[in-house]
Amino acid sequence: MKRIFVCSTLLAGCLLAGCNRADDGVGPAQRAGKAVDDAGARAQARVDEAGARVQDKIDQANQKIERINDKVTDQVQAQVDKADAAVRDAREGAKEATAQVGKKVEEAGEKLQEKAAK
Repeated sequence: MKRIFVCSTLLAGCLLAGCNRADDGVGPAQRAGKAVDDAGARAQARVDEAGARVQDKIDQANQKIERINDKVTDQVQAQVDKADAAVRDAREGAKEATAQVGKKVEEAGEKLQEKAAK
């Protein structure tokens, strides 16, 4: 029984010695908690850095998309302007053709009246 008591006492002493506070007054549980907190802070910092890098890449992609969009918009506008000019030219041509047809019809009508008057 004395043996068990001595072993139990030594084991309890070792356990208590392990739980004693260090010279700075911080115990092992507090040191472990601080280590967990520090690891969490480092992980959060890495996540924040990765998020910033991803945001930079997204911003760069958005800028490229805007440049492409502006270029395409300019090209489309140029095509619209060309089509508009072609439509105006066609309208002008149609007006001239209508005027010429009207003249020819008028001349033909005058000739018919002259022939009918003879």
